[in-house]
Amino acid sequence: MSHDVRLTDRRELEITGVKRVETFDVNAFELATSEGGLYIEGSALHMKRFDVESGTVLIEGRITSLSYDDEKRRNPLGRLWK
Repeated sequence: MSHDVRLTDRRELEITGVKRVETFDVNAFELATSEGGLYIEGSALHMKRFDVESGTVLIEGRITSLSYDDEKRRNPLGRLWK
């Protein structure tokens, strides 16, 4: 499965190669992609589309950060306890 990220004006984020949505709220999304975990931060975030068959997600809102992690990040504070 191919993985691509396209960010338009820091307001619209289209991601392919998404296996599943782990967690999400208005400030953050955590996705499992074919290239590892992808953590998205911002404000007023919402999922406009998630096509399970194609693995495409469209997120809108104010995007402030994108980061990859090979480990699962269910709890952002979890790294403090290691």
